[in-house]
Amino acid sequence: MKHAALMGLSLLLAGCGYTLSSSPYGLMEPLTLSVPVAANQSRYGDLGPRLTREVIGRLDSSSNVTVREEAPATLRLTITRVSISGGAWIPDRNEYDLPTASASRVISLSVMAVLEKEDAPAKRQAFTGYHTFYINEDENQTRVLEEEALTWVLADLAQKITQSLFSEF
Repeated sequence: MKHAALMGLSLLLAGCGYTLSSSPYGLMEPLTLSVPVAANQSRYGDLGPRLTREVIGRLDSSSNVTVREEAPATLRLTITRVSISGGAWIPDRNEYDLPTASASRVISLSVMAVLEKEDAPAKRQAFTGYHTFYINEDENQTRVLEEEALTWVLADLAQKITQSLFSEF
């Protein structure tokens, strides 16, 4: 019964122009690539290695992508911008009737990814991720919340990069 339902779903999707691929990245054949440590143009020093680890971790989970130091394809990542800005304001007011502090911050990170392959033109794509974190009266707790938000953004960007950059490559 399950096989018949799956076969019916496959035929329905094929009739709509969709195809089922055994490759999670839309690759028609296995790909071996290198992923050098991401260049970091921001003032946050350790983000390059962290983003690189996230991306490689996602690629390693694929059965048709192999990451090696020497490879016919290379994924180059550059962190182009990191910003932390105010989010929602707390209602406390000062003598000028202006908000005194932000109750949250937004961390935003932009990455340029370039996928190069010996026998194909390079594929270049920009990615941006952001996440909100709350400000706590305890500075240490705020730093922990900021770090959690940054970790979330790096994982989100790694997911976006690995899911969209490899299609049709």
